[in-house]
Amino acid sequence: MKHHSLLLALLGVYACSADYDPASYVDRRCGEDLSNLWLDVVAVVDNSQGMTNPGLINVASDIYSVFSSGTRIGSNSSEPRTTRVGLVTYNSNATQKADLNKYQSIDDVLNEIYDDISTVVNTADSYLATGLQLAEKMLIDQSENTNRAHYKRVVIVYASEYKGEGELDPLNVANRLKLSDINIITVAYEQKGDDGLFHDLSQIASPGFSFVNNASDTGNLVTNVQNALLQSNCFCPSDWIQYRTSYSDPASSRYGVCLQAVNIPSNWLGAKMSCSHRWIKSNLATEFNQAKHDFILSVAKITDGFAPPYQYHIGLNYASGSWVWAQPTGLQQVPLQQPLMWLSGYPQLASDKSAVMNQQSGLGTGWQNIATMTGNYNYFCETYSCDTDNYCFAQN
Repeated sequence: MKHHSLLLALLGVYACSADYDPASYVDRRCGEDLSNLWLDVVAVVDNSQGMTNPGLINVASDIYSVFSSGTRIGSNSSEPRTTRVGLVTYNSNATQKADLNKYQSIDDVLNEIYDDISTVVNTADSYLATGLQLAEKMLIDQSENTNRAHYKRVVIVYASEYKGEGELDPLNVANRLKLSDINIITVAYEQKGDDGLFHDLSQIASPGFSFVNNASDTGNLVTNVQNALLQSNCFCPSDWIQYRTSYSDPASSRYGVCLQAVNIPSNWLGAKMSCSHRWIKSNLATEFNQAKHDFILSVAKITDGFAPPYQYHIGLNYASGSWVWAQPTGLQQVPLQQPLMWLSGYPQLASDKSAVMNQQSGLGTGWQNIATMTGNYNYFCETYSCDTDNYCFAQN
């Protein structure tokens, strides 16, 4: 399905505390500050006999450890960068052990979660679908009449078994959650002889978010889950596409950079002005490396209004005697460095051709300098992602 460029409405930005410097000539990373994590999370824990009591104690410890790196737990009217944590157990049925408002501090988690999931029940039945369904209901119902509708939602599954068909097929429920923009992290607590659990859970997990509990390496599991939460908390405003290391691999690492393909032709100056008004700290797109250059072309190929031969404005321009990349208002433009992706015969004399567009050549594109006020083409805008360094609201 082609991506449609729509007008954005900015509701507000709380803070952007990152020390990112575009002059580094690398693209912005996602925020990595766990103390500023802002999510709604439901832990879904298998408490059937297959998990065992020691296994449940390990799960409780894992959950506490994941959020004990300074993450603000609960809600705070004066600090929006908080994370609510709910808890569901499941076996043949699911039970809500903690709604999203029960834990109001990390101490609440420490003092209560071990009691909430300390003992397995007297059944071997383990139907993950029931736990996912209850988590889905909690995330919907307990976000009503709150100011957290724009918060990303995550389900963390701790499972010892994978079973169920028809209405109890967890894959059907998981797909519905993911279509609702709810990320799913899975942790396999494999029983002896059940080497297929990780593979089965990988089918319901969001790309790259499936892990295995390893008793000899619990610190790595906690770090993996924390990184998945940070990735979940790194997202783009509505109708922007997040830049990642591989366009073809949705599980590849994301950057803290959002791109928007605009299919309303304009000259370069008009495109620059348009981009600067589409979001906070937005501007015409940069191409610091070949990978991003290729990623932008891949987006153009699936965007309505873009067609061969591909032609679109980017942020490169000639100013004060050198080629530089446009930056948001208040920031210094960034001098051009290697790699250079000029088409053969370019750049031409910059005195009357001080702007740059991408022009298709063969299967790829290259840079071609043009006049700033003639030639109407599509264009690409760029802005920072919403993440732990950049709290923001976003809607169509």
